[in-house]
Amino acid sequence: MTIFRGYLDPNWNIEEFHNLQYCPAIYHDFSHIEDYVSCGHKEDNLTIFKYKEPNPMPKCVYNYIFPNFEYLNNKSCAINLFNPANYLPYHKDSFEKYEEIFGKSNNLCRYMVMLEDWSPGQILLIGDQSYSGWKSGDYYGWSREEPHSFYNMSNVKRYALQITGDLNEQSE
Repeated sequence: MTIFRGYLDPNWNIEEFHNLQYCPAIYHDFSHIEDYVSCGHKEDNLTIFKYKEPNPMPKCVYNYIFPNFEYLNNKSCAINLFNPANYLPYHKDSFEKYEEIFGKSNNLCRYMVMLEDWSPGQILLIGDQSYSGWKSGDYYGWSREEPHSFYNMSNVKRYALQITGDLNEQSE
């Protein structure tokens, strides 16, 4: 299991992230959704909201956050919003759009930079490890094959910057 953790000083104005025009990004593996729904899950809860490139990002994303991930080539990002009671099933990312743009890679990694402090009921699951209690600026990353999930059972929206990139060979 490959999990990366770190911290960067939260040198951003969170209101810039709150005020973006998020769009629903319904989980795309329909057979997986059917499995969850057949067990009693509500399909409407299996939703994440995203604001993604090529939309203009807050300046801090490129000027401050991206330079902290110099070990990633071909960085791309999206901002994820999870409303209360929303979650994604335990899954592996497909990286289809990323590889359509940048080409295939076995070294793809995904990072989540937490943009605000944790609220009770928010859980990140990577592999067999669950994470909570984060502070704004904490980040978690995983390799392309690592299954993961996120649950927002709190009363507070959760904002995170998702960074995808190709791990430099010197970093391995």
